Amino acid sequence: MALSNDMFRNIQAKLTEFSRKNRVKTGVFDLNLGQTHKMNFSKPDFIKSDGYNIATYRDGPEDGPLLILIHGWPEIAYSWKTTVPALTGAGYRVITYDLRGFGRSDAPHGIEHYAITQMVADLDKVIEAQGRRTATLIGHDWGGIIMWQAGLMLAHRIERLISICTPHVKHAPVDPLKIFRKRYGKDHYFLEFRDRPEEIAALFASNPDAFFRLMFRTTRPGQKMEDNFTHIPKNFLDYLLAGEPKLLGAVMSEKDRTEYTRAYEKSGFHGGMSLYRNTTQNWELARGLPEKIDIPSLMLSPENDLILPPQTTDHMPAIMKNLTRQTVPDCGHWAMWDNPNFINKAILNWLTKTPIQKNSLASLCG
Repeated sequence: MALSNDMFRNIQAKLTEFSRKNRVKTGVFDLNLGQTHKMNFSKPDFIKSDGYNIATYRDGPEDGPLLILIHGWPEIAYSWKTTVPALTGAGYRVITYDLRGFGRSDAPHGIEHYAITQMVADLDKVIEAQGRRTATLIGHDWGGIIMWQAGLMLAHRIERLISICTPHVKHAPVDPLKIFRKRYGKDHYFLEFRDRPEEIAALFASNPDAFFRLMFRTTRPGQKMEDNFTHIPKNFLDYLLAGEPKLLGAVMSEKDRTEYTRAYEKSGFHGGMSLYRNTTQNWELARGLPEKIDIPSLMLSPENDLILPPQTTDHMPAIMKNLTRQTVPDCGHWAMWDNPNFINKAILNWLTKTPIQKNSLASLCG
């Protein structure tokens, strides 16, 4: 029996409601923000940084204002799939890239290759390769850490800063790893990555699809961080030993998740883990350095982020002169997948009303 238009619309409405209630991501974006992405994540342009290849991906009008998107862990440039079309549709030139150690970028062994100074140097090369002197940065998770540090180390390069999840923090009085150990025990994942890097990397690589199934889920009020993130290696091993039971709250489709599996089958997990293994070294490097950032900045905090809840940004106004904070409702840590329409609208609204300051170092170099 052929479906009438009314029957079809009724089924479509029910599917939409089911998707909303069950947090199933269909890849459909707000009509005003673009429905399809053109960025080809399978064909990067490579640039050189410190002798290593960094995979970059480009889209949008070449003469548009430049936005550099920086992913986190365990992510890749593809993490911005739901963000790129909104930004390019608004006329921005958008560059994403696989951090060194991730995706199609080179993944050298040795934690010295992943110090925060090196990650910022890579970002500098990405901006330079676009033939521009300055750019606006958007970072998520570890991308936010790199972005904030660029705001200190490359202030002359930076027009505006937008962080999703990750606050700019004051310098800790003691090594952060000591804080994690005291609060969460020796099997906190920061400590596990430091103490058992090869073993943990091999564990994740033994079944990357299962790893991403476990990781890329939304969270809800009342859940505890310990249930999802604090003890990642232990949680993943328990999940495998339990026979990989069905999980609720997936934020992306199986097809999208496959992009991550393929990428990590190429790069391995050692590069991303090396970011965490530099925690003590990065802390030592930052001692005595300035903490204040005057660059116009937007902090987007997901309401249900177990790792970095909105209250972790409460200190930021004291060290940031030009800051806007906004909470992302009904959303967990993987915000670009969990609530893409809100994220895209918040970014575009803020960019529209936050012009580059004419007296900023960035504008003087432009």
